[in-house]
Amino acid sequence: MADIKELIRVGLSPDGQILNLKAKFIREVGARALAKEESLRTVRAMDLSQNDIGDEGAKAIAESPVFENLRTLNLRSNHIGDDGAGYLANSQHLKNLRSMQLVVNDISEAGEKLLRNSKSLVSLTSLKFRV
Repeated sequence: MADIKELIRVGLSPDGQILNLKAKFIREVGARALAKEESLRTVRAMDLSQNDIGDEGAKAIAESPVFENLRTLNLRSNHIGDDGAGYLANSQHLKNLRSMQLVVNDISEAGEKLLRNSKSLVSLTSLKFRV
Protein backbone atom coordinates (compact mmCIF):
# COMPACT_ATOMS: atom_id res chain seq x y z
CA MET A 1 0.00 0.00 0.00
CA ALA A 2 1.19 3.48 -0.86
CA ASP A 3 1.35 6.22 1.76
CA ILE A 4 -2.23 6.93 2.83
CA LYS A 5 -1.72 10.70 2.95
CA GLU A 6 -0.46 10.65 -0.65
CA LEU A 7 -3.43 8.52 -1.72
CA ILE A 8 -5.78 11.01 -0.06
CA ARG A 9 -4.02 13.95 -1.71
CA VAL A 10 -4.43 12.38 -5.16
CA GLY A 11 -7.92 10.92 -4.60
CA LEU A 12 -9.65 13.83 -2.86
CA SER A 13 -11.68 16.25 -4.96
CA PRO A 14 -10.63 19.94 -4.84
CA ASP A 15 -13.66 20.80 -2.68
CA GLY A 16 -12.84 17.99 -0.22
CA GLN A 17 -16.21 16.28 -0.62
CA ILE A 18 -15.37 13.24 -2.75
CA LEU A 19 -12.68 10.66 -2.01
CA ASN A 20 -11.97 8.09 -4.71
CA LEU A 21 -9.60 5.33 -3.63
CA LYS A 22 -10.94 2.63 -5.95
CA ALA A 23 -8.53 -0.31 -6.34
CA LYS A 24 -5.68 1.20 -4.32
CA PHE A 25 -5.37 -2.02 -2.28
CA ILE A 26 -5.36 -0.20 1.04
CA ARG A 27 -6.60 -3.29 2.90
CA GLU A 28 -7.60 -3.23 6.58
CA VAL A 29 -4.57 -1.18 7.62
CA GLY A 30 -5.47 1.57 5.12
CA ALA A 31 -9.10 1.65 6.26
CA ARG A 32 -7.91 2.10 9.84
CA ALA A 33 -5.60 4.92 8.77
CA LEU A 34 -8.44 6.65 6.87
CA ALA A 35 -10.67 6.37 9.93
CA LYS A 36 -8.17 8.50 11.89
CA GLU A 37 -7.74 11.22 9.22
CA GLU A 38 -9.46 14.30 10.62
CA SER A 39 -8.99 16.02 7.24
CA LEU A 40 -11.69 13.71 5.83
CA ARG A 41 -14.53 15.14 7.95
CA THR A 42 -15.85 17.10 4.92
CA VAL A 43 -16.06 14.01 2.68
CA ARG A 44 -19.62 13.30 1.52
CA ALA A 45 -18.91 10.47 -0.96
CA MET A 46 -16.25 7.79 -0.63
CA ASP A 47 -15.35 5.02 -3.06
CA LEU A 48 -13.29 2.28 -1.42
CA SER A 49 -14.26 -0.42 -3.91
CA GLN A 50 -11.75 -3.20 -4.67
CA ASN A 51 -9.54 -2.59 -1.64
CA ASP A 52 -9.80 -5.84 0.35
CA ILE A 53 -10.60 -4.02 3.62
CA GLY A 54 -12.50 -7.00 5.06
CA ASP A 55 -14.61 -7.01 8.20
CA GLU A 56 -12.05 -5.18 10.33
CA GLY A 57 -11.72 -2.39 7.75
CA ALA A 58 -15.52 -2.06 7.67
CA LYS A 59 -15.43 -1.88 11.47
CA ALA A 60 -12.85 0.93 11.40
CA ILE A 61 -15.05 2.95 9.04
CA ALA A 62 -18.25 2.21 10.97
CA GLU A 63 -16.71 3.26 14.28
CA SER A 64 -15.05 6.45 13.05
CA PRO A 65 -16.56 9.86 13.86
CA VAL A 66 -14.53 11.19 10.91
CA PHE A 67 -17.21 9.80 8.56
CA GLU A 68 -20.26 11.35 10.22
CA ASN A 69 -20.91 13.51 7.13
CA LEU A 70 -20.74 10.66 4.60
CA ARG A 71 -23.77 10.40 2.31
CA THR A 72 -22.49 7.79 -0.19
CA LEU A 73 -20.21 4.83 0.52
CA ASN A 74 -19.03 2.32 -2.07
CA LEU A 75 -17.56 -0.83 -0.51
CA ARG A 76 -17.87 -3.06 -3.57
CA SER A 77 -15.48 -6.06 -3.74
CA ASN A 78 -13.87 -5.82 -0.31
CA HIS A 79 -14.24 -9.31 1.21
CA ILE A 80 -16.71 -7.98 3.78
CA GLY A 81 -18.76 -10.68 5.50
CA ASP A 82 -21.58 -10.76 8.02
CA ASP A 83 -19.36 -9.41 10.82
CA GLY A 84 -18.57 -6.35 8.71
CA ALA A 85 -22.25 -5.98 7.81
CA GLY A 86 -23.04 -6.00 11.52
CA TYR A 87 -20.49 -3.29 12.27
CA LEU A 88 -21.93 -1.11 9.51
CA ALA A 89 -25.53 -1.79 10.56
CA ASN A 90 -24.80 -0.78 14.16
CA SER A 91 -22.67 2.26 13.36
CA GLN A 92 -23.41 5.32 15.46
CA HIS A 93 -21.42 7.49 13.03
CA LEU A 94 -23.01 6.69 9.66
CA LYS A 95 -26.43 8.17 10.46
CA ASN A 96 -26.25 10.53 7.45
CA LEU A 97 -25.44 7.77 4.98
CA ARG A 98 -28.02 7.68 2.17
CA SER A 99 -26.46 5.17 -0.22
CA MET A 100 -24.21 2.16 0.34
CA GLN A 101 -22.98 -0.38 -2.19
CA LEU A 102 -21.82 -3.79 -1.00
CA VAL A 103 -21.90 -5.71 -4.29
CA VAL A 104 -19.42 -8.64 -4.62
CA ASN A 105 -18.76 -9.19 -0.92
CA ASP A 106 -19.28 -12.22 1.32
CA ILE A 107 -22.49 -11.07 3.01
CA SER A 108 -25.18 -13.72 3.53
CA GLU A 109 -28.93 -13.15 3.70
CA ALA A 110 -28.57 -12.78 7.48
CA GLY A 111 -26.03 -9.96 7.00
CA GLU A 112 -28.27 -8.30 4.43
CA LYS A 113 -31.16 -8.47 6.89
CA LEU A 114 -29.05 -6.79 9.60
CA LEU A 115 -28.35 -3.88 7.26
CA ARG A 116 -31.89 -3.58 5.90
CA ASN A 117 -33.33 -3.54 9.44
CA SER A 118 -30.69 -1.26 10.94
CA LYS A 119 -31.92 1.20 13.55
CA SER A 120 -28.70 3.21 13.18
CA LEU A 121 -28.63 3.82 9.42
CA VAL A 122 -31.71 6.02 9.60
CA SER A 123 -31.03 8.04 6.41
CA LEU A 124 -30.21 5.07 4.18
CA THR A 125 -32.45 4.96 1.10
CA SER A 126 -30.25 2.90 -1.27
CA LEU A 127 -28.55 -0.35 -0.28
CA LYS A 128 -27.16 -2.51 -3.06
CA PHE A 129 -25.94 -6.12 -2.65
CA ARG A 130 -26.42 -7.51 -6.18
CA VAL A 131 -25.02 -6.50 -9.54
